[in-house]
Amino acid sequence: MNFHLPTLLIVCTVAVAASAAVMTLYAATQRTYRGMGWWVSAQWLLTLGCLLQMFRDAAPELLPLANLLLLQWPVVVLGGMRRFTPRHPSRVPQAVDALLLAAAWLAWLAVWAAEGAVAARVAAFAAGACLLHLYGATLVWHMPERRASVATRMLVGIELAAAVLQALRVSAALALPPASPFAEGLLLASGLVIVISSLVMVYLALMLTNERSEAQLHEMHRQLRFLADIDVLTRVPNRRHFHELAARTLAEGVATPCALMMLDVDHFKRINDEQGHAAGDAALREVGGCVREALRAPDIAGRLGGDEFAVLLPGTAVDDAIGVAGRIVARLGQRHAAQGGPALGLSFGVVQLQADESLDEALRRADQALYEAKRQGRSRAVPAFGAEDQPVFGESRPLGLPSLPSL
Repeated sequence: MNFHLPTLLIVCTVAVAASAAVMTLYAATQRTYRGMGWWVSAQWLLTLGCLLQMFRDAAPELLPLANLLLLQWPVVVLGGMRRFTPRHPSRVPQAVDALLLAAAWLAWLAVWAAEGAVAARVAAFAAGACLLHLYGATLVWHMPERRASVATRMLVGIELAAAVLQALRVSAALALPPASPFAEGLLLASGLVIVISSLVMVYLALMLTNERSEAQLHEMHRQLRFLADIDVLTRVPNRRHFHELAARTLAEGVATPCALMMLDVDHFKRINDEQGHAAGDAALREVGGCVREALRAPDIAGRLGGDEFAVLLPGTAVDDAIGVAGRIVARLGQRHAAQGGPALGLSFGVVQLQADESLDEALRRADQALYEAKRQGRSRAVPAFGAEDQPVFGESRPLGLPSLPSL
C-alpha cells in the first residue's frame, strides 16, 4: 500500500478546519443554543491536534499535546450535548468525562515517557480513544434527542465506528508490525472517520439548532392558541371558543337529551365595588375552577363575559343538569370552608335543547331562565321550557348558598 501519513494529516486538518469555520460562522450570524460553543471548540481543538501531528518528527515534544487534542473530541462533543439537553441531565456526572479523558491520556503518556515500543504507544493511544468514543456514544444514545433527531443518531454511529476502528488498531498494534498493510489501512480509515465526523458535526449543529427552533416555535404557537381560546383568569374556554366547541359538538350529533345552562355570580358588582377588582377576579377564578372540576369529559364550559358562564351538557336532562349545578355549588362551598373569604352565591338558568334549535337561541332561553332565578331571589336554578317568546319556567330549585355575599 502506498501510504503517506503527512498527506492524510493535511486532508484531516483541512476538513476539520473547514467544518470548524462553518460552525463558527453559523454561531456568529444565527441564533444558537447552549452546546454550540462546545462543538465549535471541539472542532478547533481537533484541527490544532491534526496540525501538531504534522510536526511530530520535527518536534517530538509536541506529540503529548497533539494526542491530548485528538483524544478530547468525543469528550468535548459530549459536553456540548449535555448543555444542549439541560432538562434531561445524565445520571453520569460531567466530572467523569474529564477523569476518563485524563486517564486515557496519562496511560498513553506513561508508555511514551517510558520510551516504549511504537506498537505499545499505538495500542495505548487507540485503547484510550476506543474507551472515550464508546463512553460518548453510550451517553448520547441515552439522551432523549436521540429518538427524534437523525443527526444525533448519526453522531452515535460515527462514535461507534471510531471505537471499532480504534479497537482494531489495538489488535493490529499488538499482533502485526507497524508498517503492515492492515495497520496502515486502519490508520487511513481512522483519518476517513475524522473527515466524516467533521461533516457530521456541521450537520449535527445545524440540524439540532433548527430542530430546537422549530420546537420552540411550535410551543409558542401552542401558547398563543391557548391564549386565543382560553380565558386566562378562569381557565375555561372564552366566548368565541365555547361557541366553536359547542357548535362542533352539536354538528357532530350529540346524545339526547342535551342540556344547556347559564350561570353567574350573585351580587358580583357589589364584590367589585366594595372589595375591589382583585376580589372579583379571585371569585371568578374560584367559580371557573369549580365548574371545571364538576364536569365530565364531553361537557363544555365557557366564560361568556363578565361573571357569566355557559355549560353544554350532552346526554343530560334538565333535572340532571340541575344536579350538576348543585355539584358546582357544593364544590364552591367546600372551597369557601377550606380557604375562608366571602361566600359566593350562584344563580343558574337551565334549558333543554330543542330540535332544530340553534345554540344562540338556546342561550337566549337559558339567559331568560337565569334572569328569572335572579328575580326569585338568587342562589337557585330555574329551568325554562317552551319557545323564547313564550317561556314557561319550571320549579325553582334553591342551591343552599346565601344570596348575599358576606362582605
